[in-house]
Order: sequence, then C-alpha cells, then structure tokens
Amino acid sequence: MTATQRRQSAGKTANPNQGVRIERLPGRALRRTGAGRVALPLWVVNDGLHVGDGELVMTFDEATHLYAELGRLLAEQPDESRAQGEQ
Repeated sequence: MTATQRRQSAGKTANPNQGVRIERLPGRALRRTGAGRVALPLWVVNDGLHVGDGELVMTFDEATHLYAELGRLLAEQPDESRAQGEQ
C-alpha cells in the first residue's frame, strides 16, 4: 500500500456526509440497455453533496456473478452491531 492509499483509506468513515461515496440512485430501478446489458443507476456524493449520476453497466455474465456474490454475502448473518456501523 502506498502512502497516498494509506492517507485515502484513513479518511474513510461511516458518516454519509463525509468523503466521496458512490451509491445506488434513489428511486431508479435497474434496466436493460439497448444492447441487452444490465444498467445499475448510481450517483456520486462528496461530503453529502450530489456531484453527478452514472450507471454501472454489466454484461449478463457480470450481473450473474454479482448476483451470486451478493447472495453469499446476504446468506451470512452478520453481527448486528457490525452491520449498523458499516454503511
């Protein structure tokens, strides 16, 4: 890990009003693109202020892999206090 990476990771916080975050865009559903890919609407927030919108576009295989990974994570029953502290 470089010194820059250490400084960047040290500033990460669970507070949604601090730092740069990429989150699901509220109220926007996943969709299929004209090419048949899966598009996940996202937005970028910096210190609680909206910076811009975008999409994570995935092939069917990439979306299937993500689905499997999410399923494995959700199947684990995390410690409730840990789940509340991580956002």
